Amino acid sequence: MWRLLLALVILMSAVRSETDLWRTDLRSPETQAYIMRLQQEQAQQQQQKETLQPPPSLQQQQQQQSQPAEYRPSPDLVNMTVNIRTDPIAGSATWGSSASGSSYVDVASSDQIARSVFNFAQNLANQLSVRYRKTEIFSPLSIASSLALLLLGAKGRSYQELSSVFGTSDTIKFHEQFGLMLQDVRQPTMELVSAQRPQVPWRTSSGRQYRRYLRPAPHEVHLANGLFTQAGYTLNAGYSQVIRDIYGSDLETEDFEASPAKARYNINSWVAQHTRNHIESIISSDIPQSTRMILANALYFKAFWETDFLMSATRPDTFYPNGEGTQPALTVSMMATGGSFPYHEDQQLGCKILGLPYRGNLSTMYIIQPFKSSVNQLQMLQQRLNADVVEDLIGKMVRRTAVIAFPKMHITESVNLKTMLQKMGIGGIFSTVQSDLSLIATSEPQLPGSELSNSPRGNGLQSLEAQRRASPAARSDLVVDDIVHKVDFTVNETGTEAAAATVTYLKKSGPDVLFRADTPFIILVRHDPTKLILFYGIINEPPTAN
Repeated sequence: MWRLLLALVILMSAVRSETDLWRTDLRSPETQAYIMRLQQEQAQQQQQKETLQPPPSLQQQQQQQSQPAEYRPSPDLVNMTVNIRTDPIAGSATWGSSASGSSYVDVASSDQIARSVFNFAQNLANQLSVRYRKTEIFSPLSIASSLALLLLGAKGRSYQELSSVFGTSDTIKFHEQFGLMLQDVRQPTMELVSAQRPQVPWRTSSGRQYRRYLRPAPHEVHLANGLFTQAGYTLNAGYSQVIRDIYGSDLETEDFEASPAKARYNINSWVAQHTRNHIESIISSDIPQSTRMILANALYFKAFWETDFLMSATRPDTFYPNGEGTQPALTVSMMATGGSFPYHEDQQLGCKILGLPYRGNLSTMYIIQPFKSSVNQLQMLQQRLNADVVEDLIGKMVRRTAVIAFPKMHITESVNLKTMLQKMGIGGIFSTVQSDLSLIATSEPQLPGSELSNSPRGNGLQSLEAQRRASPAARSDLVVDDIVHKVDFTVNETGTEAAAATVTYLKKSGPDVLFRADTPFIILVRHDPTKLILFYGIINEPPTAN
């Protein structure tokens, strides 16, 4: 049997600001007017700066567009220059349009997948909130990508449990559409996203495009999958083709038996490249020599706020876990800004939702907070949330003039997901008796008909589906041993930067609005065109100020 370990690492967020702002002053008209005046001056300075810069020539624009993302300068970020011989992420730009899948975007199917991923995240969050933690942060998209690769190779009970995560019985359409969603997630501009995907209503309800998002800044969401196999070990041909063509996976050969240290170095280097060196040692311990396969997933996210936070406004302020004005209270570093932000209040749910959009018109950090928030109130609200409820909240948002105070955070979390997933009904993959991942690889002879056509319209998904339905079913010696999830989440004054990585060991075994985030709240970092949740956070107690 085989063992599996998933590790998911690193989210970093950021924001910028420019005035002093105290809690006692925040509600005064003078302070709000002062902030708005500073915002106007800042906008005028930015406009003058852009006016003074000559427009790039057509040749310069073409050269910039042809350069890989990591070679474009990011003046607002420091220590982000990386030296990579090739761009492994840009090399997989044809995800979802390959021979094994469709290039047609089915918005209804995509929305169903996004709902399923959100509901999975919400169920996981409910499991995590049973035990009190100051914070919980995880990446639903990175976990879902790894589960999708397991689903692709599953049969029997393993297939039934994993397919229930995504709410689908049509495996072929699911992988085709999820592959296209991942392709759109990683696009740097809205113009490159599939035209069929609609904008969220608050981005277009004003009847005009909001100009701030047009300011130049990087918006990067990079997803990569790597499969590292033991030398001499052969994968199922259909599985190999689909993970390469639809999920853009890199296929590499390593000698875990003879050179486990070299294999660990190579895999860590691969993950570091695909997370812009934010995750340099995803595998910290020795790789067992009995390992036959390692499945790795890396996610990297970087974006800048549409409306910057004011740098000098970050000051010590009070956070109330048990409700405003109660004790005990915490002293946190609170950032502040003002401007036009998507916002909605829902009287029935008793909560408000604020959006902090990123430049580029693609992603948004949504903050959901009960009206009279506390740890208990947030937990009760959380139990009432699901994909349809949150989509309804976002659909009702409109831009409002707002003054915002938001805590500066650096959170590191590590969660063992095995027990959580078992409680959610995903237990078969952990059982030596019930697990069946034989479509990834098996010691039994390959089934007839699994060989693929060499034509450009190969049938990898159809081949896997035929094998899945074949009778009698071949048993597998693959089993998931554990799933470990790690996240590092930072919110500061410069932008938002995040990385997540998943490694799977397959081992042969035995102002009109005043919004203060000074009470508990939920964070959702969402890619709006696909509605996929990149990161989900429960903030009961943010880190205290230094």
